[in-house]
Amino acid sequence: MGRLRVEAEFLWAYFRANLKIALEYRVAFWANVFAMLLNDLIWVTFWIFFFTRFPVVQGYDVRDILTIWAVAAFGFGIGVAIFGNCHRFAPIIAEGRLDYYLTLPRPVLLHLLVSQMSVSAWGDALFGLGLYLIVVQPSPPALAGFIAVSLCAGAIIVAHATIACSLAFWLGQAEGVAGAIHDAMILFSTYPTSLFGGIVRVVLFTAVPAGFVAYIPVRYLREFAPWQLGVMIAAAAFYIALAIIVFRQGLRRYESGNLVSVRV
Repeated sequence: MGRLRVEAEFLWAYFRANLKIALEYRVAFWANVFAMLLNDLIWVTFWIFFFTRFPVVQGYDVRDILTIWAVAAFGFGIGVAIFGNCHRFAPIIAEGRLDYYLTLPRPVLLHLLVSQMSVSAWGDALFGLGLYLIVVQPSPPALAGFIAVSLCAGAIIVAHATIACSLAFWLGQAEGVAGAIHDAMILFSTYPTSLFGGIVRVVLFTAVPAGFVAYIPVRYLREFAPWQLGVMIAAAAFYIALAIIVFRQGLRRYESGNLVSVRV
């Protein structure tokens, strides 16, 4: 328990430092946030026009698709804003720059993930929360449920991106592959999962777990069945554990393969 408290304090200190650095350039900070808000708004406007023409698609209406976007944007925004390196550390591994993190008395993966903040992701987070408040006008318990499933979705997105970038331990220059996998995750997370069937649907709950972002949260926010929240928590725990295991296995290969070099 004491170790957990120490790591939480480390995470909080890094978050504050990253935010302070980002706010040193306030105009650039808010420009990035506004640009992402505008980008998300354009996509949502497209879906609103689409559902004006086709009111119901595979059981989804416009409120459902906007809920999908709210969950995905808020979860992604919070996750990537805090763990900003989760989808871009493949080059760090390939170029031997992981050595810096190995020399410090902190958990390597946690330190690596929090060492950068994605400023634009705050725009996603603000958009997702604002969209849900405007569209659903939730009660306090419903808002708490939205935040809970969104944070689980964000944890899954971060863990999946971590697994993708960890492929660099085996593939070397895996930045393109990791980017493609991450982009696929984000893309499918903003489409109704019921549009897909067969093997694609299986993939969306396993290799590219977008179903836990676009399907289960919407069902939970419709029905508020406790088991659905339980599934989200279990899925988040599973993918976090898998990300840690994959990274540690790769790290052993990195260390035993004489890739570690001392930077002077």
